[in-house]
Amino acid sequence: MTFGAALQQAREAQGHDLADVAARTRIRSEYLRAIEAEELGALPERALVRSYITTYARDLALDPAPLLADLEALYPDNAPPVQRSYLQTTEPARRGCGAALPTLLAVLLIGGAAAYSFWQSRAPKTTAKAPLEVEEPIAPVNVNLTVESLPGGAKVFLDNRELGRAPIRSFPTEARQGAVLRVEYGGRMPFKQNIDLRQGRHLKVRLMPLNMGASIMTDASTGQVQESLPVPVPKAPPAPVKGVTVSLSGASWLRATAPDGNVLYEGILGAGTTRTFPNGTTLRAGNAGAVKVSVDGGSAETMGANGQALTRRY
Repeated sequence: MTFGAALQQAREAQGHDLADVAARTRIRSEYLRAIEAEELGALPERALVRSYITTYARDLALDPAPLLADLEALYPDNAPPVQRSYLQTTEPARRGCGAALPTLLAVLLIGGAAAYSFWQSRAPKTTAKAPLEVEEPIAPVNVNLTVESLPGGAKVFLDNRELGRAPIRSFPTEARQGAVLRVEYGGRMPFKQNIDLRQGRHLKVRLMPLNMGASIMTDASTGQVQESLPVPVPKAPPAPVKGVTVSLSGASWLRATAPDGNVLYEGILGAGTTRTFPNGTTLRAGNAGAVKVSVDGGSAETMGANGQALTRRY
């Protein structure tokens, strides 16, 4: 598989389109398309092509070395020969023109030179314009980012892009001064902080338990410690409801009997009353239409018809 096909296959396998890659790598979409199609005539000089392929490969987590080797093997960088034109020699003048021909040519040359000199003296003076300089695009520079978390397995986000679960090892990203790192783990205080990515970073994030203080980040190279920016505290999930929950929309006599035969409750409950009993409870209601029953937090269902005396086990 050639370098262009390998890049296209990796991009499509990861679910990216050319616009996504162009936004991340700062390489024009038409250049990326030309690289995949191996249309080198649509690309700048070879040095920039090699830089584009390297950046493109690292964005897709590929090793650029074999791709560059394939480029050189398939398309050697040999400059085409320069085309030169030569003046055609004319057939020697036919004999018989006489000795006057050299004199006539001399007169014509002198007259032409005088006429050109006079025209030059009358023509307006013009200043030659310097040629415009065209700046070549500068290929982006990538750095590597490593993120570890305590506890391990936290989700890592960079500028709202999920990188995966920690530890993240040597993730290639474009060098820049401002980037937002976010690390999250269930039951822990999330971490969020602006980081400088003008050079590679190795960061360790300690996520504190909920409501136990801000999470912190340590730079493994310098030892510098930073607290998280203020972030909303995630709400703890509600505890699961277990058992048989009885709610009444109207008054009803009710008896609840445990699986071992013990009577848990017997009496008249008013509208709006709620009671919870263990699983396996047998209910006897005098007005089944006013009694709704839910098991383990499920949807509540009416026990029976209004005014109906009914017994059911839940």
